[in-house]
Amino acid sequence: MTKRSYVTVNPCIMCQPMGSALAFKGIENTMVLYHGSQGCSTYMRLHLAHHFREPVDIASSSLSEKGAVYGGRENLKKGLRNVINRYNPKVIGVATTCLAETIGDDVPAIIREFKEEEGIGDDPEKDIIIISVSTPSYGESHVSGYIKALEAVVRKFAENQGEERAIKIPNGKLNLIPVESLSPADVREIKEILEATAENYIFLPDISETFDAPLRDDLPKIAPGGTSISEIADMPNSRASLGLGIVSKNLALEYLEGYYGVPGQSVPIPIGLSNTDNFFTELVNIFGCPIPDKYQAERGRLLDAMVDVHKYLYGVKAAVYGDPDLVFSLTTFMLELGMHPVLVATGSKSRDFGMKIRQIFKEIRPELEPMVLDGIDFDSLNDAVSDCNPDILIGNSNGRYIAKARDVPLVRVGLPIHDRVGAQRILTVGYKGSLELLDRITNTILEATDTFTAPVQAEPAAYASQGTEEECME
Repeated sequence: MTKRSYVTVNPCIMCQPMGSALAFKGIENTMVLYHGSQGCSTYMRLHLAHHFREPVDIASSSLSEKGAVYGGRENLKKGLRNVINRYNPKVIGVATTCLAETIGDDVPAIIREFKEEEGIGDDPEKDIIIISVSTPSYGESHVSGYIKALEAVVRKFAENQGEERAIKIPNGKLNLIPVESLSPADVREIKEILEATAENYIFLPDISETFDAPLRDDLPKIAPGGTSISEIADMPNSRASLGLGIVSKNLALEYLEGYYGVPGQSVPIPIGLSNTDNFFTELVNIFGCPIPDKYQAERGRLLDAMVDVHKYLYGVKAAVYGDPDLVFSLTTFMLELGMHPVLVATGSKSRDFGMKIRQIFKEIRPELEPMVLDGIDFDSLNDAVSDCNPDILIGNSNGRYIAKARDVPLVRVGLPIHDRVGAQRILTVGYKGSLELLDRITNTILEATDTFTAPVQAEPAAYASQGTEEECME
Protein backbone atom coordinates (compact mmCIF):
# COMPACT_ATOMS: atom_id res chain seq x y z
CA MET A 1 0.00 0.00 0.00
CA THR A 2 1.41 3.40 -1.00
CA LYS A 3 2.22 5.72 1.89
CA ARG A 4 0.66 9.12 1.37
CA SER A 5 1.47 12.38 3.14
CA TYR A 6 -1.27 14.90 3.83
CA VAL A 7 1.12 17.47 5.29
CA THR A 8 3.30 19.95 3.39
CA VAL A 9 6.43 21.23 5.14
CA ASN A 10 8.15 24.10 3.30
CA PRO A 11 6.51 23.91 -0.15
CA CYS A 12 8.75 23.43 -3.16
CA ILE A 13 6.29 25.45 -5.26
CA MET A 14 4.62 28.86 -5.26
CA CYS A 15 0.88 29.46 -5.53
CA GLN A 16 -1.18 29.88 -8.69
CA PRO A 17 -1.68 33.67 -8.41
CA MET A 18 2.11 34.07 -8.46
CA GLY A 19 2.24 32.36 -11.85
CA SER A 20 -0.55 34.55 -13.18
CA ALA A 21 1.45 37.66 -12.21
CA LEU A 22 4.46 36.38 -14.15
CA ALA A 23 2.25 36.03 -17.23
CA PHE A 24 0.30 39.29 -16.93
CA LYS A 25 3.45 41.33 -16.21
CA GLY A 26 4.80 40.33 -19.62
CA ILE A 27 2.02 42.25 -21.40
CA GLU A 28 2.37 45.90 -22.30
CA ASN A 29 0.67 48.43 -20.00
CA THR A 30 -0.96 45.77 -17.82
CA MET A 31 -1.88 45.91 -14.14
CA VAL A 32 -2.53 42.86 -11.97
CA LEU A 33 -5.32 42.73 -9.39
CA TYR A 34 -5.84 39.87 -6.94
CA HIS A 35 -9.39 39.27 -5.80
CA GLY A 36 -8.78 38.25 -2.21
CA SER A 37 -7.27 39.46 1.04
CA GLN A 38 -4.62 42.17 1.24
CA GLY A 39 -1.95 39.73 2.38
CA CYS A 40 -1.96 37.84 -0.91
CA SER A 41 -0.88 40.80 -3.02
CA THR A 42 1.63 41.93 -0.39
CA TYR A 43 3.30 38.52 -0.35
CA MET A 44 3.46 38.33 -4.16
CA ARG A 45 4.89 41.84 -4.48
CA LEU A 46 7.64 41.13 -1.97
CA HIS A 47 8.44 37.73 -3.44
CA LEU A 48 8.82 39.07 -6.98
CA ALA A 49 10.57 42.28 -5.94
CA HIS A 50 13.19 40.36 -3.94
CA HIS A 51 13.88 38.09 -6.91
CA PHE A 52 13.91 40.62 -9.77
CA ARG A 53 15.08 43.62 -7.69
CA GLU A 54 12.43 45.75 -9.38
CA PRO A 55 9.36 47.54 -7.97
CA VAL A 56 6.31 45.34 -8.50
CA ASP A 57 2.81 46.76 -8.09
CA ILE A 58 -0.05 44.31 -7.59
CA ALA A 59 -3.48 45.62 -6.59
CA SER A 60 -5.93 43.87 -4.28
CA SER A 61 -9.67 43.86 -3.72
CA SER A 62 -8.81 43.66 0.01
CA LEU A 63 -11.49 41.24 1.13
CA SER A 64 -12.14 41.37 4.86
CA GLU A 65 -14.35 39.32 7.18
CA LYS A 66 -17.41 41.14 5.84
CA GLY A 67 -16.53 40.34 2.25
CA ALA A 68 -15.86 36.73 3.15
CA VAL A 69 -19.39 36.42 4.57
CA TYR A 70 -21.44 38.57 2.19
CA GLY A 71 -19.33 38.25 -0.96
CA GLY A 72 -16.66 40.41 -2.54
CA ARG A 73 -18.66 41.96 -5.38
CA GLU A 74 -18.33 45.56 -4.18
CA ASN A 75 -14.71 45.12 -3.15
CA LEU A 76 -13.75 43.91 -6.62
CA LYS A 77 -15.61 46.74 -8.33
CA LYS A 78 -13.99 49.31 -6.07
CA GLY A 79 -10.59 47.78 -6.69
CA LEU A 80 -11.07 47.93 -10.46
CA ARG A 81 -12.11 51.59 -10.27
CA ASN A 82 -9.06 52.47 -8.20
CA VAL A 83 -6.71 50.68 -10.59
CA ILE A 84 -8.22 52.48 -13.58
CA ASN A 85 -8.07 55.89 -11.90
CA ARG A 86 -4.54 55.56 -10.54
CA TYR A 87 -2.73 53.51 -13.19
CA ASN A 88 -4.80 53.97 -16.36
CA PRO A 89 -3.76 50.58 -17.79
CA LYS A 90 -4.80 49.12 -21.13
CA VAL A 91 -5.22 45.66 -19.59
CA ILE A 92 -6.18 44.51 -16.09
CA GLY A 93 -5.48 40.91 -15.19
CA VAL A 94 -7.78 39.75 -12.40
CA ALA A 95 -6.63 36.58 -10.64
CA THR A 96 -8.65 34.92 -7.90
CA THR A 97 -7.21 33.68 -4.62
CA CYS A 98 -8.23 30.99 -2.13
CA LEU A 99 -10.66 33.25 -0.30
CA ALA A 100 -12.53 34.42 -3.40
CA GLU A 101 -12.79 30.87 -4.72
CA THR A 102 -13.89 29.46 -1.37
CA ILE A 103 -16.78 31.90 -0.93
CA GLY A 104 -17.79 31.26 -4.54
CA ASP A 105 -17.63 34.73 -6.11
CA ASP A 106 -18.59 34.66 -9.80
CA VAL A 107 -15.74 36.89 -10.96
CA PRO A 108 -16.56 36.90 -14.71
CA ALA A 109 -20.15 37.94 -13.90
CA ILE A 110 -18.97 40.70 -11.55
CA ILE A 111 -16.61 42.00 -14.25
CA ARG A 112 -19.41 42.02 -16.84
CA GLU A 113 -21.62 43.94 -14.42
CA PHE A 114 -18.81 46.40 -13.69
CA LYS A 115 -18.18 47.04 -17.38
CA GLU A 116 -21.88 47.74 -17.97
CA GLU A 117 -21.96 50.18 -15.06
CA GLU A 118 -18.82 51.99 -16.24
CA GLY A 119 -19.64 51.87 -19.95
CA ILE A 120 -16.56 49.83 -20.84
CA GLY A 121 -16.74 47.88 -24.11
CA ASP A 122 -14.55 45.22 -25.70
CA ASP A 123 -12.67 47.28 -28.27
CA PRO A 124 -8.92 46.95 -27.54
CA GLU A 125 -8.27 50.22 -29.36
CA LYS A 126 -10.32 52.39 -26.99
CA ASP A 127 -11.50 50.26 -24.07
CA ILE A 128 -9.75 48.80 -21.05
CA ILE A 129 -9.57 45.04 -21.40
CA ILE A 130 -10.25 43.10 -18.18
CA ILE A 131 -9.16 39.46 -18.16
CA SER A 132 -10.09 37.11 -15.33
CA VAL A 133 -8.48 33.79 -14.47
CA SER A 134 -9.33 31.28 -11.75
CA THR A 135 -6.19 30.62 -9.69
CA PRO A 136 -6.92 29.32 -6.18
CA SER A 137 -3.73 28.50 -4.30
CA TYR A 138 -5.07 25.16 -3.15
CA GLY A 139 -5.38 23.92 -6.72
CA GLU A 140 -1.90 23.24 -8.13
CA SER A 141 1.06 25.65 -8.38
CA HIS A 142 2.48 28.79 -9.95
CA VAL A 143 3.18 26.73 -13.07
CA SER A 144 -0.52 26.10 -13.70
CA GLY A 145 -1.38 29.70 -12.77
CA TYR A 146 1.01 30.93 -15.45
CA ILE A 147 -0.40 28.51 -18.03
CA LYS A 148 -4.01 29.46 -17.28
CA ALA A 149 -3.29 33.19 -17.42
CA LEU A 150 -1.57 32.97 -20.81
CA GLU A 151 -4.45 30.98 -22.26
CA ALA A 152 -6.95 33.51 -20.89
CA VAL A 153 -4.99 36.37 -22.47
CA VAL A 154 -4.74 34.76 -25.90
CA ARG A 155 -8.37 33.64 -25.81
CA LYS A 156 -9.60 37.10 -24.79
CA PHE A 157 -7.87 39.02 -27.56
CA ALA A 158 -8.68 36.38 -30.17
CA GLU A 159 -12.37 36.38 -29.25
CA ASN A 160 -12.46 40.18 -29.44
CA GLN A 161 -11.97 39.83 -33.18
CA GLY A 162 -15.55 38.55 -33.38
CA GLU A 163 -16.59 37.51 -36.88
CA GLU A 164 -13.11 38.29 -38.19
CA ARG A 165 -12.01 34.99 -36.67
CA ALA A 166 -12.98 33.15 -39.86
CA ILE A 167 -10.95 35.58 -41.98
CA LYS A 168 -7.25 34.95 -41.44
CA ILE A 169 -4.69 37.40 -42.78
CA PRO A 170 -1.38 35.48 -42.71
CA ASN A 171 1.36 37.56 -41.14
CA GLY A 172 4.24 35.12 -41.63
CA LYS A 173 5.17 35.39 -37.96
CA LEU A 174 6.16 32.82 -35.36
CA ASN A 175 4.41 32.75 -31.99
CA LEU A 176 6.97 31.98 -29.28
CA ILE A 177 5.28 30.93 -26.02
CA PRO A 178 7.70 29.86 -23.26
CA VAL A 179 7.14 28.30 -19.85
CA GLU A 180 7.48 30.31 -16.66
CA SER A 181 11.14 29.50 -15.95
CA LEU A 182 12.90 32.07 -18.14
CA SER A 183 14.69 35.08 -16.68
CA PRO A 184 14.62 38.50 -18.37
CA ALA A 185 18.15 37.76 -19.61
CA ASP A 186 16.91 34.47 -21.09
CA VAL A 187 14.08 36.28 -22.86
CA ARG A 188 16.50 38.80 -24.35
CA GLU A 189 18.75 36.00 -25.61
CA ILE A 190 15.84 34.12 -27.21
CA LYS A 191 14.61 37.32 -28.86
CA GLU A 192 18.09 37.99 -30.22
CA ILE A 193 18.18 34.49 -31.71
CA LEU A 194 14.75 35.01 -33.26
CA GLU A 195 15.79 38.33 -34.77
CA ALA A 196 18.77 36.62 -36.39
CA THR A 197 16.74 33.71 -37.75
CA ALA A 198 12.98 34.25 -37.76
CA GLU A 199 12.88 38.06 -37.96
CA ASN A 200 9.07 38.16 -37.67
CA TYR A 201 7.88 36.81 -34.35
CA ILE A 202 5.55 37.43 -31.41
CA PHE A 203 6.99 36.65 -27.98
CA LEU A 204 4.41 36.12 -25.23
CA PRO A 205 4.94 37.04 -22.43
CA ASP A 206 7.88 39.40 -22.78
CA ILE A 207 9.35 40.16 -19.34
CA SER A 208 12.73 41.33 -20.65
CA GLU A 209 12.01 44.97 -19.72
CA THR A 210 9.11 44.79 -17.28
CA PHE A 211 11.12 42.76 -14.75
CA ASP A 212 14.56 44.19 -15.59
CA ALA A 213 14.08 47.86 -16.36
CA PRO A 214 16.86 50.44 -16.65
CA LEU A 215 17.05 53.29 -14.15
CA ARG A 216 15.01 56.26 -15.38
CA ASP A 217 14.66 59.86 -14.23
CA ASP A 218 10.98 59.31 -13.52
CA LEU A 219 9.56 56.08 -12.15
CA PRO A 220 6.61 55.08 -14.35
CA LYS A 221 3.52 53.69 -12.67
CA ILE A 222 3.62 50.68 -15.00
CA ALA A 223 7.00 49.50 -16.28
CA PRO A 224 7.41 49.95 -20.05
CA GLY A 225 7.82 46.89 -22.22
CA GLY A 226 5.92 43.67 -22.66
CA THR A 227 4.07 42.12 -25.57
CA SER A 228 1.77 44.65 -27.21
CA ILE A 229 -1.99 44.16 -27.43
CA SER A 230 -1.89 44.34 -31.22
CA GLU A 231 0.69 41.55 -31.34
CA ILE A 232 -1.40 39.28 -29.13
CA ALA A 233 -4.48 39.93 -31.27
CA ASP A 234 -2.41 39.02 -34.34
CA MET A 235 -1.28 35.63 -32.99
CA PRO A 236 -4.11 33.67 -34.71
CA ASN A 237 -2.71 34.88 -38.05
CA SER A 238 0.79 33.51 -37.48
CA ARG A 239 2.33 30.77 -39.59
CA ALA A 240 3.28 28.63 -36.56
CA SER A 241 3.58 28.53 -32.78
CA LEU A 242 6.62 27.25 -30.91
CA GLY A 243 6.43 26.45 -27.22
CA LEU A 244 9.45 26.23 -24.94
CA GLY A 245 8.89 23.38 -22.50
CA ILE A 246 7.60 19.86 -23.09
CA VAL A 247 6.61 18.70 -19.60
CA SER A 248 3.92 21.23 -18.68
CA LYS A 249 0.95 21.85 -20.95
CA ASN A 250 0.92 24.91 -23.20
CA LEU A 251 -2.79 25.76 -23.29
CA ALA A 252 -2.28 28.98 -25.27
CA LEU A 253 -0.47 27.07 -28.01
CA GLU A 254 -3.14 24.35 -28.01
CA TYR A 255 -5.90 26.97 -28.23
CA LEU A 256 -4.32 28.69 -31.25
CA GLU A 257 -3.91 25.36 -32.99
CA GLY A 258 -7.36 24.01 -32.14
CA TYR A 259 -9.42 27.14 -32.90
CA TYR A 260 -7.35 28.93 -35.53
CA GLY A 261 -5.35 26.17 -37.16
CA VAL A 262 -1.97 27.65 -36.22
CA PRO A 263 0.44 24.66 -36.26
CA GLY A 264 2.00 24.23 -32.83
CA GLN A 265 5.15 22.44 -31.72
CA SER A 266 6.94 22.38 -28.37
CA VAL A 267 10.64 21.84 -27.68
CA PRO A 268 12.55 21.70 -24.39
CA ILE A 269 13.93 24.90 -22.91
CA PRO A 270 17.16 25.37 -24.91
CA ILE A 271 19.62 24.62 -22.13
CA GLY A 272 22.55 22.41 -23.07
CA LEU A 273 23.78 21.16 -26.41
CA SER A 274 21.00 18.90 -27.67
CA ASN A 275 18.13 21.07 -26.43
CA THR A 276 19.60 24.17 -28.08
CA ASP A 277 20.24 22.16 -31.25
CA ASN A 278 16.56 21.15 -31.23
CA PHE A 279 15.49 24.78 -30.85
CA PHE A 280 17.56 25.92 -33.82
CA THR A 281 16.40 22.92 -35.86
CA GLU A 282 12.77 23.94 -35.36
CA LEU A 283 13.54 27.50 -36.44
CA VAL A 284 15.25 26.17 -39.56
CA ASN A 285 12.29 23.90 -40.32
CA ILE A 286 9.80 26.75 -39.92
CA PHE A 287 11.64 29.51 -41.77
CA GLY A 288 14.12 27.60 -43.92
CA CYS A 289 16.96 29.88 -42.85
CA PRO A 290 20.52 28.73 -42.16
CA ILE A 291 21.92 28.96 -38.64
CA PRO A 292 23.96 32.19 -38.47
CA ASP A 293 27.75 31.85 -38.16
CA LYS A 294 27.58 33.62 -34.79
CA TYR A 295 25.65 30.75 -33.24
CA GLN A 296 27.75 28.10 -34.98
CA ALA A 297 30.76 29.69 -33.27
CA GLU A 298 28.95 29.79 -29.90
CA ARG A 299 28.13 26.10 -30.30
CA GLY A 300 31.79 25.37 -30.94
CA ARG A 301 32.83 27.26 -27.82
CA LEU A 302 30.34 25.29 -25.75
CA LEU A 303 31.70 22.01 -27.10
CA ASP A 304 35.26 23.13 -26.41
CA ALA A 305 34.35 24.03 -22.83
CA MET A 306 32.61 20.69 -22.33
CA VAL A 307 35.82 18.94 -23.31
CA ASP A 308 37.89 21.21 -21.06
CA VAL A 309 35.86 20.53 -17.91
CA HIS A 310 35.05 16.88 -18.50
CA LYS A 311 37.76 15.77 -16.07
CA TYR A 312 36.12 17.83 -13.32
CA LEU A 313 32.48 16.94 -13.94
CA TYR A 314 32.46 13.30 -14.99
CA GLY A 315 30.71 11.20 -12.39
CA VAL A 316 29.81 14.15 -10.15
CA LYS A 317 26.54 13.36 -8.40
CA ALA A 318 23.94 16.13 -8.67
CA ALA A 319 20.52 16.78 -7.15
CA VAL A 320 18.38 18.94 -9.45
CA TYR A 321 15.09 20.50 -8.32
CA GLY A 322 12.70 23.26 -9.39
CA ASP A 323 10.02 23.81 -12.02
CA PRO A 324 9.32 20.73 -14.19
CA ASP A 325 10.55 22.00 -17.56
CA LEU A 326 13.58 23.75 -16.12
CA VAL A 327 14.57 20.59 -14.27
CA PHE A 328 14.12 18.51 -17.43
CA SER A 329 16.46 20.71 -19.47
CA LEU A 330 19.00 21.00 -16.66
CA THR A 331 19.02 17.22 -16.23
CA THR A 332 19.59 16.71 -19.95
CA PHE A 333 22.57 19.06 -19.79
CA MET A 334 23.97 17.28 -16.72
CA LEU A 335 23.86 13.97 -18.58
CA GLU A 336 25.61 15.50 -21.59
CA LEU A 337 28.39 16.68 -19.28
CA GLY A 338 28.94 13.19 -17.89
CA MET A 339 27.47 14.10 -14.52
CA HIS A 340 25.21 11.74 -12.59
CA PRO A 341 21.88 13.33 -11.57
CA VAL A 342 21.09 11.01 -8.68
CA LEU A 343 18.02 13.03 -7.63
CA VAL A 344 15.63 14.82 -10.00
CA ALA A 345 12.70 16.52 -8.29
CA THR A 346 9.92 19.07 -8.74
CA GLY A 347 7.36 20.47 -6.35
CA SER A 348 4.67 20.50 -9.03
CA LYS A 349 2.52 17.43 -9.50
CA SER A 350 3.06 16.14 -13.02
CA ARG A 351 2.10 12.85 -14.63
CA ASP A 352 4.58 13.36 -17.47
CA PHE A 353 7.57 14.52 -15.42
CA GLY A 354 8.86 11.13 -14.30
CA MET A 355 8.21 9.53 -17.69
CA LYS A 356 10.14 12.20 -19.60
CA ILE A 357 13.03 12.24 -17.13
CA ARG A 358 13.47 8.47 -17.32
CA GLN A 359 13.17 8.61 -21.11
CA ILE A 360 16.06 11.09 -21.41
CA PHE A 361 18.17 8.90 -19.10
CA LYS A 362 17.55 5.92 -21.39
CA GLU A 363 18.58 7.95 -24.43
CA ILE A 364 21.81 9.38 -22.99
CA ARG A 365 22.91 7.30 -19.97
CA PRO A 366 20.79 4.13 -19.82
CA GLU A 367 23.06 2.59 -17.18
CA LEU A 368 22.04 5.22 -14.62
CA GLU A 369 18.95 4.99 -12.42
CA PRO A 370 17.92 8.29 -10.78
CA MET A 371 15.50 8.98 -7.96
CA VAL A 372 12.67 10.94 -9.63
CA LEU A 373 10.13 12.76 -7.45
CA ASP A 374 7.23 15.11 -8.19
CA GLY A 375 4.84 16.94 -5.90
CA ILE A 376 7.41 17.07 -3.11
CA ASP A 377 8.11 19.67 -0.42
CA PHE A 378 11.52 20.68 0.92
CA ASP A 379 11.14 18.38 3.91
CA SER A 380 10.86 15.41 1.55
CA LEU A 381 13.64 16.83 -0.62
CA ASN A 382 15.90 17.00 2.42
CA ASP A 383 15.28 13.32 3.15
CA ALA A 384 15.94 12.42 -0.49
CA VAL A 385 19.19 14.41 -0.52
CA SER A 386 20.26 12.54 2.60
CA ASP A 387 19.58 9.21 0.89
CA CYS A 388 21.26 10.11 -2.43
CA ASN A 389 24.28 11.97 -0.98
CA PRO A 390 24.91 14.27 -3.99
CA ASP A 391 28.07 16.30 -4.54
CA ILE A 392 26.18 19.40 -5.69
CA LEU A 393 22.66 20.88 -5.60
CA ILE A 394 21.22 22.75 -8.58
CA GLY A 395 18.01 24.71 -8.04
CA ASN A 396 16.49 27.85 -6.53
CA SER A 397 17.65 29.57 -3.36
CA ASN A 398 15.03 27.90 -1.17
CA GLY A 399 17.29 24.87 -1.11
CA ARG A 400 20.10 26.76 0.61
CA TYR A 401 19.13 25.41 4.04
CA ILE A 402 19.53 21.86 2.79
CA ALA A 403 22.85 22.79 1.18
CA LYS A 404 24.17 24.28 4.42
CA ALA A 405 22.92 21.44 6.59
CA ARG A 406 24.45 18.82 4.29
CA ASP A 407 27.57 20.86 3.48
CA VAL A 408 26.85 20.56 -0.23
CA PRO A 409 27.44 23.47 -2.67
CA LEU A 410 24.40 25.03 -4.37
CA VAL A 411 24.24 26.46 -7.90
CA ARG A 412 21.29 28.86 -7.95
CA VAL A 413 19.00 28.57 -10.97
CA GLY A 414 15.31 29.37 -11.40
CA LEU A 415 12.84 31.25 -9.24
CA PRO A 416 13.07 32.37 -6.49
CA ILE A 417 16.61 33.53 -5.82
CA HIS A 418 16.33 35.77 -2.77
CA ASP A 419 19.76 35.48 -1.15
CA ARG A 420 21.82 36.72 -4.10
CA VAL A 421 21.57 39.68 -6.48
CA GLY A 422 21.35 39.48 -10.26
CA ALA A 423 18.72 36.75 -10.62
CA GLN A 424 17.11 38.72 -13.45
CA ARG A 425 20.44 38.67 -15.31
CA ILE A 426 21.20 34.96 -14.95
CA LEU A 427 21.47 33.54 -18.47
CA THR A 428 21.03 29.80 -19.03
CA VAL A 429 19.48 29.43 -22.50
CA GLY A 430 21.13 29.05 -25.88
CA TYR A 431 24.73 28.04 -26.45
CA LYS A 432 25.91 31.21 -24.73
CA GLY A 433 23.77 30.71 -21.63
CA SER A 434 24.67 27.02 -21.43
CA LEU A 435 28.35 27.97 -21.46
CA GLU A 436 27.82 30.44 -18.61
CA LEU A 437 25.94 27.80 -16.63
CA LEU A 438 28.68 25.26 -17.32
CA ASP A 439 31.31 27.64 -15.96
CA ARG A 440 29.26 28.30 -12.83
CA ILE A 441 28.76 24.60 -12.13
CA THR A 442 32.41 23.74 -12.71
CA ASN A 443 33.77 26.60 -10.62
CA THR A 444 31.36 25.77 -7.81
CA ILE A 445 32.66 22.20 -7.73
CA LEU A 446 36.28 23.35 -7.88
CA GLU A 447 35.72 25.78 -5.04
CA ALA A 448 34.04 23.09 -2.96
CA THR A 449 36.81 20.55 -3.46
CA ASP A 450 39.57 23.19 -3.31
CA THR A 451 41.90 20.87 -5.19
CA PHE A 452 43.41 20.96 -8.63
CA THR A 453 42.68 17.68 -10.32
CA ALA A 454 44.51 18.14 -13.63
CA PRO A 455 46.02 14.86 -14.84
CA VAL A 456 49.66 14.27 -13.93
CA GLN A 457 51.79 14.53 -17.06
CA ALA A 458 54.55 12.01 -17.71
CA GLU A 459 57.96 13.53 -17.04
CA PRO A 460 60.02 13.95 -20.21
CA ALA A 461 63.00 11.58 -20.44
CA ALA A 462 65.41 14.53 -20.67
CA TYR A 463 64.29 15.62 -17.20
CA ALA A 464 64.49 12.18 -15.62
CA SER A 465 66.75 11.84 -12.59
CA GLN A 466 70.25 10.64 -13.41
CA GLY A 467 71.23 9.97 -9.81
CA THR A 468 72.70 12.13 -7.05
CA GLU A 469 74.93 15.12 -7.69
CA GLU A 470 77.99 13.18 -6.50
CA GLU A 471 77.18 10.30 -8.81
CA CYS A 472 76.77 12.66 -11.74
CA MET A 473 80.14 14.34 -10.99
CA GLU A 474 81.86 10.96 -11.15
